[in-house]
Amino acid sequence: MLNSLVELSLRYKFLVLIVFAVVAFLGARAVRDVPIDAFPDVTPAQVNIYTESPGLAAEDVEQLLTFPVESAMAGLPKVQEIRSVSLFGLSYVSVYFEDDMDIYFARQLVNERLQEVGDRLPEGYGKPSMGPNSSGLGQVFWYTVERAPNVSSDQISDMDLRTWQDWTLRLILRTAPGVDDVTSWGGGEREYQVRIDPQRLYARGLGFADVINALPANNGQVGGNVMDVGREQYLVRGLGLLSSAEDIGGIVLKAEDGVPVYMRDIGRVLESPAPRFGAVTRDGEEVVLGMALSRIGENAKDVVEAVKTKLAAVENALPDGMVVRPIYERTDLVNKAVGTATSALVEGSLLVALILFLFLGELRSALVVIVTLPLAMLVAFIGMGQFGLSANLMSLAGLAIGIGMMVDGAVVMVENAFRIMAERRAHGERVDRTAAVLVAAKEVANPISFAILIIIVVFLPLFSLEGLEGKLFKPMAFNIAFAMAGSLLLSLTLIPVLAAMILKPGEERDTRLVAWLKRRYRPMLDAALGHKRAVVAGAVAALIGSLALFPLLGKEFMPQLQEGSIMWRVTGIPSTSLDESIRTSKTIADAFKRFPEVETTLAMIGRAEKGETADVNYMEIYTALHPQSEWKTGRTIGDLEDAMQETLEAVVPNVVPGYTQPIQMRVEELISGVRATLALKLYGEDLAELDRQSAAIKDVLAGVPGVADLSLEANVGKPQIRIEVDREELARHGMNAEEVLTIVRNGLGGEPVSVLLDGVKRFDIAVRLDDDVRDSVEALRRIPLKAASGALVPLAEVARVEVAEGYSFVRREQLQRYAVIQMDVRGRDVDGFVREAGAAIADRVDLPPGYWVEWGGAFENQQRALAKLALIVPITIFFIFVLLYTAFNSIKYAALILANVPFATIGGLVALFVTGQYLSVPSAIGFIAVFGVAMLNGIVLVSFLNEQRERGLSVRDAVLQGTALRLRPVLMTASVAILGLVPMLLSSGVGAETQRPLATVVVGGLLSSTFLTLILLPVLYEWLETRAERKLEETAS
Repeated sequence: MLNSLVELSLRYKFLVLIVFAVVAFLGARAVRDVPIDAFPDVTPAQVNIYTESPGLAAEDVEQLLTFPVESAMAGLPKVQEIRSVSLFGLSYVSVYFEDDMDIYFARQLVNERLQEVGDRLPEGYGKPSMGPNSSGLGQVFWYTVERAPNVSSDQISDMDLRTWQDWTLRLILRTAPGVDDVTSWGGGEREYQVRIDPQRLYARGLGFADVINALPANNGQVGGNVMDVGREQYLVRGLGLLSSAEDIGGIVLKAEDGVPVYMRDIGRVLESPAPRFGAVTRDGEEVVLGMALSRIGENAKDVVEAVKTKLAAVENALPDGMVVRPIYERTDLVNKAVGTATSALVEGSLLVALILFLFLGELRSALVVIVTLPLAMLVAFIGMGQFGLSANLMSLAGLAIGIGMMVDGAVVMVENAFRIMAERRAHGERVDRTAAVLVAAKEVANPISFAILIIIVVFLPLFSLEGLEGKLFKPMAFNIAFAMAGSLLLSLTLIPVLAAMILKPGEERDTRLVAWLKRRYRPMLDAALGHKRAVVAGAVAALIGSLALFPLLGKEFMPQLQEGSIMWRVTGIPSTSLDESIRTSKTIADAFKRFPEVETTLAMIGRAEKGETADVNYMEIYTALHPQSEWKTGRTIGDLEDAMQETLEAVVPNVVPGYTQPIQMRVEELISGVRATLALKLYGEDLAELDRQSAAIKDVLAGVPGVADLSLEANVGKPQIRIEVDREELARHGMNAEEVLTIVRNGLGGEPVSVLLDGVKRFDIAVRLDDDVRDSVEALRRIPLKAASGALVPLAEVARVEVAEGYSFVRREQLQRYAVIQMDVRGRDVDGFVREAGAAIADRVDLPPGYWVEWGGAFENQQRALAKLALIVPITIFFIFVLLYTAFNSIKYAALILANVPFATIGGLVALFVTGQYLSVPSAIGFIAVFGVAMLNGIVLVSFLNEQRERGLSVRDAVLQGTALRLRPVLMTASVAILGLVPMLLSSGVGAETQRPLATVVVGGLLSSTFLTLILLPVLYEWLETRAERKLEETAS
């Protein structure tokens, strides 16, 4: 079948050229259309549910809102896990589905359950709603709305900034293609507030409920249907909407002796910021932050461009003194990361071309082979387009690994065609190029096809990965498979056609490089064949020695991607107020100004109105850095992080700082619900006991070497003022609990009771007590309430008002409460740290029944990936064995080639050990690639030696002649694969950290495996064949 494909191609040369011209055109289109991102989208299939209930404490949120929502979601199909956080005023439930679940179907299922749950939640405690349909890495563009220089807050207030962001910028940016939502953070949401003076209220014989009921009763718009007037029909409209503070002040509450009592008589009506849960400062000044979220599956680069276009148009509409300044856009990182991968591809391709020329010594042959590279890559891009993959660090790294392997088939094909043409010419025959190429192709078509198939099969383990590691590395495996399939097709069709058209029959003479290599190789091979036992023993000893390095190598899940900016996580004590956190952010911004590398500092405190799950004692500080090429201090990014951390600890000693990077932090949070590399989760029922035990565990962890940024989310310590009704006293005064709770909910909490419409804008109207009535606990106790008799009763008489400590938040996972201890591991591998820490905890902490610990974060993924690979790798080796057996129809040769594989690990392990890198998922993929190339070389060599034997040569002659003839292709394929990866090995751009371990293993592994293919394989081959001959002679005699 393969031979007939080659024959067809050579018969219809022009048609083959046209087909591949079309492929090139489609590939070029795919390159333009494939989505580009920095990182594969690792978002699990998840749906987030938010229920806002302003003013409600964490324990109440858990009991009233979180638990009913969680319970409803637990029965949905394909749910993997449910996580929730209940904190002041917000319930956040995240439902994780299996990866193959369609996100839109998942949202539909969740929405159906929410309709049922909504009816079961207590009245007046908020309605659950789903979060935006954006990926966890969807925050592609951030900008700030701020006052221009020399404009004071009297001229443009924080409320003005927020109003423009919410009702102008946000609405326009949401129409940009690919944008799912735009979130607002910081500033003050405009609200109309009726500030009641209780004495004046009760003096008029009114109650709190009268004011609350009067607002909706005086704020409405109705339709009166139609009315015929003569021959015409008129629509009837009843217009009674409130439109200003004056309108609200003019509402009549009652009339006394014909004199109306207005709203303005019992208090003040003013525009004021609503109570807020967070703020944003930029370089120490309060601003409003907008974040554009891209929809799942959108091209990040296109979305950013669309948002920037809209933003440029809208900037002109802003009032004087207000400016919009971008602060973060994903495309910077995308361009750098894709640039790193692209330059590795281009440089690798140029080095490959150079190697081919040096080995073949003939420009035409080199050109024919080089055609394979761009075309195989374009085939890969067509595949990416069809499978919906994006071009990112990981998928492009797949092409970079494949550079060497893509040309392997073409190298073997062209080298053989050139050799046969030269042989025919040397014998004085007339060289028919097409016939010569056909003969050459028939010789090598089978070994090439099996070798490339085996390379594709070798990468099968990557297709089996799940979760985060699957999303990271499957694109790489797909790309290698597409490119290798493309190169196989090219090797059997276009390459023979081009060889027949372009190659010139010349005399076969070795280039200087090949001649020099052959002169060195022959004596080595003779010596090896003369000392078989010593060679085998030496190889086995080297293998055992390198495997002994295995326990010494650290293990980690993924090397950290350097994004070129720093994200600080700063946690204060739970009782910290928002104003105090804003002051802290200003202190930190001033401290960071001392570092010339820092471009700007953006502190995001607490949470936006929706979307974050943090309290006001927590802030994330995004530090944008100038490009490293402009740094004058000579510091590395690591030095800068350490210096900044020291400064932080000096200027704000009362907070716990830690640092990471924007995307890395989001990825960590998506995977395990924590914003750290490693997390220890302690499960149990009682919050106080969880607090005690987690503090004990934290003390143990602090003593384990390698721990960094160790933090226990301080939970208890949130000061509370508890107003608990005294039912007996209420009964004595003829009052209901509702009257006390209304004072708490509305009078103190300021819950909105109506809405004021201003065009498309909507502003809440709230009724609350005046500031001087609620500025201390004593003032609260004195708040007057009206008894049934009309007498005034202080709040302290009908309710206990006391100060206590409560909880900042309640975390739950799998319907269980848990506490989290977060940490990073620096200077050692995660695996070793977890083992040591686990032993220390078991030894020194005695957990009560019903309490247990689990590790989360990167460690969880590493364990899952290793378990999966441990199962899949043996299955893959079995598949490869079956393919080898099919290729040679001999268990002996299949085993001989497979025996070559373990020796390929020697160089890889030594290379990792020497460079001090850890064994991670990228380095494991490097080993897979090495196995592929080692087997490819083994197949080509063994099949050629067998051909020599079929021609009647003795075993020793077949080995000597065959290895001499195959020395060039074997060395070419290996050096092409090695040099194709050298740029990746030496690159220092964004994303180089994830690619370097992979390149290190491939380069080291190929050096050892090529040496052993050329020395050990011939030795084993001769030994096996000689034994077989001896057995034949014995049976014959």
